[in-house]
Amino acid sequence: MLASAGERSGYELAKRAEHTVAHLWTPSRSQIYKVLPRLVASGFARTRKVEQDRRPNKALYDVTPAGLEALRAWLEEVEEEPADQVVFPLKVFLCDFASPETALAQLAAYRRFLERRLEAYEQLETDTAGSPRGYPEHVLQHGLTRVRATLAWVDETTAAIESDLATATSRRRGGSHT
Repeated sequence: MLASAGERSGYELAKRAEHTVAHLWTPSRSQIYKVLPRLVASGFARTRKVEQDRRPNKALYDVTPAGLEALRAWLEEVEEEPADQVVFPLKVFLCDFASPETALAQLAAYRRFLERRLEAYEQLETDTAGSPRGYPEHVLQHGLTRVRATLAWVDETTAAIESDLATATSRRRGGSHT
């Protein structure tokens, strides 16, 4: 996972993001290098300078307990109308640092957000029915298809997490789950 990987340089963090979370969000290297000193200044990360032969010295960064607590607090914060809808799947992606209940809360909020978006798109579709078909309609169909597919993903993911929770609860009680 990104935050539990131990010490990493900014370059290593960027490479790790490319191989883990890039399908959702890809921070630029310049963004990473701007944010790391701010995380250190806020006490969310610590840094250690490493001298290197034949290469420039580098800084290694590691998350602090306060940083992990801030991450958990952010994960548990449910936004009904985030500025960017990638927030929901990104928070679910990082829920190894929170709880299954946190993931379910994020998914439920994402579902509500998507339902509002679907309703708006369907109203737009109704309002434009009978108009000459054109490129805007094709783009609207793209939006409708994408929202419906994402709603299906939310439902599948919610069911999987709930099943995992039921299995874990059953095991803790000493029973079996079928």
